[in-house]
Amino acid sequence: MHRHQRPLDGARVSRTIRACMLLAATHIVLIRPRRALNLGGVARALKNFGIHRLTLVDSEIGSWSDAFRMAVKADDVLNATLQTQSLDAALAEATWIVGTTNRARPGQRILSPRELAAEALERGAPTLLFGDENSGLDNLELLRCHDVSTIATSPEQSSLNLAQAVLLYAYELFLAASSSCTDQQQDMGAMSAELATDALLIMFEQKLATALATSAWASAHREKTALAQLSQPFRRARPTKVEVLAWLTALGKIVQR
Repeated sequence: MHRHQRPLDGARVSRTIRACMLLAATHIVLIRPRRALNLGGVARALKNFGIHRLTLVDSEIGSWSDAFRMAVKADDVLNATLQTQSLDAALAEATWIVGTTNRARPGQRILSPRELAAEALERGAPTLLFGDENSGLDNLELLRCHDVSTIATSPEQSSLNLAQAVLLYAYELFLAASSSCTDQQQDMGAMSAELATDALLIMFEQKLATALATSAWASAHREKTALAQLSQPFRRARPTKVEVLAWLTALGKIVQR
């Protein structure tokens, strides 16, 4: 029996691209981290599950020697880690901030790590905040969050090690992204990897402008945006790199003639 392929609609394509980009866009923010060993454990956990964006806010860690010793094969994550004294700077580009805590503020929605990962497939990558090892996020920091997330634990021991908590979230995000991306890429092939870049589309627009300049089209009075309006449907069609290169060749022949 042959598997019937469903037509690719815009929503499915967008969801697949979000899933495949989820890990690269996920941002982990540690506020007031205190221990180098925990930092190394966090870096290793992130590398295990394909996440590399890590920022420290108001870090209290001095030497990173223990961090590098703990971060087996994750030196690149540590080397790329950003440090800032300002939470505002760390969150400047965030669109979905989720604070991890075991004490949510009244009215805040509480997500489990698995629910957070599932929602990320639709909403986009989260910025995950983790507080310091002793007291976690304070009330003002929790109020900066759109949502909060809690890991279910035994009442006998509700506090998790920082690196262990980060690992759980990284694993759930990895599982959701890998499953969704793999399943839908079977239909899409390598479409997302082969889409034309903006730079290539600009080359197409420039070549089109050159071709039109030799025609009667250029002699008429037109708005400054006329060329952009012509190419906008082309952009909406999301052409592949191969397709745009074929158009560049064709337009080049027109100019030569």
